[in-house]
Amino acid sequence: MDLLVAADLVKSSYKWHRQRPSNVEPFIRGHVQAFLLSGHTLVIPGSGELKDYTRSNLVISPAKLHWPEMDRAAGNATWHKGFAQHALVIAKALGRRKPKMIIGHSLGAAAAQILGCIYGVPAVGFASPMPMKGTMRLAHEHLVLNVVRNDDIVCRMPPAQLGFRRVGNTEVMHPKRINIGEDHSMTQYIKLMKIERSEQKIVKRWPH
Repeated sequence: MDLLVAADLVKSSYKWHRQRPSNVEPFIRGHVQAFLLSGHTLVIPGSGELKDYTRSNLVISPAKLHWPEMDRAAGNATWHKGFAQHALVIAKALGRRKPKMIIGHSLGAAAAQILGCIYGVPAVGFASPMPMKGTMRLAHEHLVLNVVRNDDIVCRMPPAQLGFRRVGNTEVMHPKRINIGEDHSMTQYIKLMKIERSEQKIVKRWPH
């Protein structure tokens, strides 16, 4: 998938609870939102309300995931508890359906990393935090791509000093000027991606 198409999809997903295209199926469980497109692309937006922080982002204790359909290698990993619980709600809502690709932003990018490894499908995270604790390499990490800005503090959370990391591959973008308070939004990510693509500094598709 073209990365700009992926970015536009996840940007649009923030509006889908109000106005949703006919080819989009919602999975909304409490504060957790995800959307499955007709082509089986799973789109996971980021934080949209206070509960996303109190029940997901700020719950940083380590945890392992448990449900019958989970890939064993990814299940043995230790994850950020809040991110893992968010991903687990989405997986259980999907049931037997398996996405062909996963796209997420921020909190959704954390879930995309986890679910990409568990389902063994390509995943792209924008403004990706670091959901995994430890250095163990997972079987499907090569399928995961993270697109981050070097001025986005969310991408450095939880701190590496606590043993957390992103999974998979990472493309780091470097803006010429810092957009204080705006550098985390999909709008700012898309603007910078267009610049970096024109300068051939970032991959255009995933998987490529």
